[in-house]
Amino acid sequence: MEEIQYCRVAVVLLCLVIFSRLGYSASKSSGFSIRLIPRDSPESPLYQPNLTQHERIERMVNISHAKDELMTLHSTPNVTFDDKYFALLDRQLTFYVAKIMVGNPAQTLFLSVDTGGGLIWTQCQPCIHCFPQINPIYDPRASFSYQKVFCESPHCSYEDDNSQFDCVNDDCVYSITYFGGGIGPTEGFVSLESFHLFSSTRGDTEEFTVLFGCSNNNQNFQYEQMQNNMVSGNLGLNLDPNSLVSQLSVFIDEIFSYCIVPYDQNFPFDVHPHVLRFGDDVHLPQGDIPTVHYVVVEDSYSYFLDVSDISIGNLRLQLPPGTFDVGGKPGFIIDSGAPYTRLVANSGSGVNVFGLVMTTLRDHYNSYELVRVRQSQHGTTFQLCYFNQPNFRDFPSLTFHFNGADYIVDGRFVNVYYDGGYFCVGILNARSKSVLGAYHMQNMRIIHNARINAIQFFPEECANDHF
Repeated sequence: MEEIQYCRVAVVLLCLVIFSRLGYSASKSSGFSIRLIPRDSPESPLYQPNLTQHERIERMVNISHAKDELMTLHSTPNVTFDDKYFALLDRQLTFYVAKIMVGNPAQTLFLSVDTGGGLIWTQCQPCIHCFPQINPIYDPRASFSYQKVFCESPHCSYEDDNSQFDCVNDDCVYSITYFGGGIGPTEGFVSLESFHLFSSTRGDTEEFTVLFGCSNNNQNFQYEQMQNNMVSGNLGLNLDPNSLVSQLSVFIDEIFSYCIVPYDQNFPFDVHPHVLRFGDDVHLPQGDIPTVHYVVVEDSYSYFLDVSDISIGNLRLQLPPGTFDVGGKPGFIIDSGAPYTRLVANSGSGVNVFGLVMTTLRDHYNSYELVRVRQSQHGTTFQLCYFNQPNFRDFPSLTFHFNGADYIVDGRFVNVYYDGGYFCVGILNARSKSVLGAYHMQNMRIIHNARINAIQFFPEECANDHF
């Protein structure tokens, strides 16, 4: 068994701006899909065949912790940051890779799918300093559709506060670092180029002109230590106006979706691809869809949802109002880029939500006299683990009562199942904000609908979502 594909759809999980400030050309409103290659697929340029299942799970746990540390770092002044998780994040954050065709004639790029990143960028010839890649580096001189952006262009927002752009010798340039300056910088020319994206409704590719970074100076990236590297840059997918989904929002009707295939239906990992669907490629069912409106918090690119309570099976926890609020606003995030769900121990109402959920689940499993697995025995980071019993099936569901709809995690997907004959509750303690992670999105169609400022969802057999 492998525990991988749901960890970054995300996947994943992604953000849209209602209308982009960039008016890029396509023939009309349309849709497209991007096939995501998980890091642990043999098809991935980052595949490591010798990792055990336990090592793969722990890698995703470490990424979850690192994202929590980063969220704490960004929201709390003078907080101490745990360098061990930062180092892990640097080396392991890339989980999904997208194969993208750009330029005319088209050149092939492998880009890291970055749910926390904005500007798309790729290494460009001629290089000042480029990290090694075995496939050809993109050469703008070989594409007749390439355009460099100049300072007077409306696309060059170098005078805006907090802009990553600058004006040098009438060229619009950029410099980007990640995670407090620990990764990067990547530097180069702000540019326009044709991106060829597949449309399942048309049955072929559609061409979009996209703003991107043509990077000729890249320092301190993880790819420098990788053998046979093929990744050349980042595909940004957050709320930033320069991300792919933001730029193309007018053409995709401000909507995208994804559906995470359960691990036990997706081995090996190339059987069922992970697909991000945009615009007309998102197929909505007839009738009402559970809908939760989100709040966009200033200076944040995350979706914040209002959670009133949590249930374990049929037992409602009766959390006080405002338990997940931060600064008087909803503080619960949905993030398909986070591998596992995290719940706060120190909530706004003073309730230890993580502890209460774990205690309730512990009491449930203890009532069946399941044998507890101690952390010293299994060596995992998860706090609540039990040995499997033959024919035991009473795994309670986990329900998040959002303002507007109930989101129910099937009991089958609440726990992480190990090859050693035991399972662990797949929830981690949050130091900062609570997050609904990708593991608890298995077999759930997630729709980001900026037309109504909402997240929509419904159960679906995700293995049937074909590219």
